[in-house]
Amino acid sequence: MNLAAIEDFPLRAGLTQFNHASYGLSSLRVLAEGERLRRQIESDPNLHLGAELTQRLTAQSASVAEVLGLDSARMTLCANATSAAAAIIASVPLGAGSTVVVLDVEYSSIRRAWEVACAKAGAQLITVGVPMPLESTTALLAELDRQVPGSVDYLQVSVITSSTGIQMPLSALSGWVEQRGGHLILDAAHVPGHLPLLPGMWGATAVFGTLHKWFPTLRPVGFLWRTPEFDIRPAEVSLTWDSPNLVERFSWPGTFDPVPRLCMDAAIGQWLEWQADGRLDDCEALADMADRVMVGIGARRTAATEFRPPRLRSFILDAVTPFQVKDVLQEAEIRAWVGQGASGECLLRLSTHIYNDENDLDRVTHRIQEVLSR
Repeated sequence: MNLAAIEDFPLRAGLTQFNHASYGLSSLRVLAEGERLRRQIESDPNLHLGAELTQRLTAQSASVAEVLGLDSARMTLCANATSAAAAIIASVPLGAGSTVVVLDVEYSSIRRAWEVACAKAGAQLITVGVPMPLESTTALLAELDRQVPGSVDYLQVSVITSSTGIQMPLSALSGWVEQRGGHLILDAAHVPGHLPLLPGMWGATAVFGTLHKWFPTLRPVGFLWRTPEFDIRPAEVSLTWDSPNLVERFSWPGTFDPVPRLCMDAAIGQWLEWQADGRLDDCEALADMADRVMVGIGARRTAATEFRPPRLRSFILDAVTPFQVKDVLQEAEIRAWVGQGASGECLLRLSTHIYNDENDLDRVTHRIQEVLSR
């Protein structure tokens, strides 16, 4: 552990954390701000959960939009990526003649949401297998052409896939779906605080994602963005469901805990400090090192260099099972995401944060080498 950075977090001593990308991690500074806000709300819930709340959430949404470089009128905060996806998927006009395309590397709950929506509307859902490892954009487009014969209404793609850690070639995919007459919907769960968010350049119609993964805020906090012509309503019908203001629509899904959203200013401020100090660049350098070391002990990359995100790397571990890997890492007090890929392969994902250092990398490498050599 990077001892200078670990003091910013409540992580247990002796634990090696490489699974930041699953749940995020709140910093001590933001935890303290959250406690202050909760005490303030409980001092007068009628005031702080009433009309004042919408104003405060609007301000937080604007702060997030500013740091992400987005038009605040086109985005809003919401509960999490799943609720944002549910709102978008429920809002798209699907019919019996519609076709939706998803990739088999998409997050499982998002694929399931499209399955339910398409079944309800009588629409066709096509799941396209992504070549693994992904070596070229050409290979991916060839699979889409091979598996999707006609026109398309919506293509669902992750900017960075969750388990396989692939940064998708969005310009090419946007061009592909546009040629098929459809729209691009993006899952950006692993983007804010990790990559620039460029929905306009990517040709997206709607984007949903999470803020508590890569910013040090309380969980959960999600967001969504959409083009002006795409009207999105919350999946739950509440008093503000049909408000003309996008932020207000998502500001009152019934009684809920607004504190994670209200902490975004504090989280963004700390993240900007890390960025200015070069700490996030150090995380990327450590991820590059992990890439080289893991391949050196026999792991295989899930994608070519051009498709690897800065601080999230996934590997294919041959001839072992996820259970074998999980047991070894659990015993060593190492946290990393381990699971099964779409074709049954064992996947290991490492996400680097400012509290990680080369000693952490040595620990996880030693354990993975131990499993692979059995």
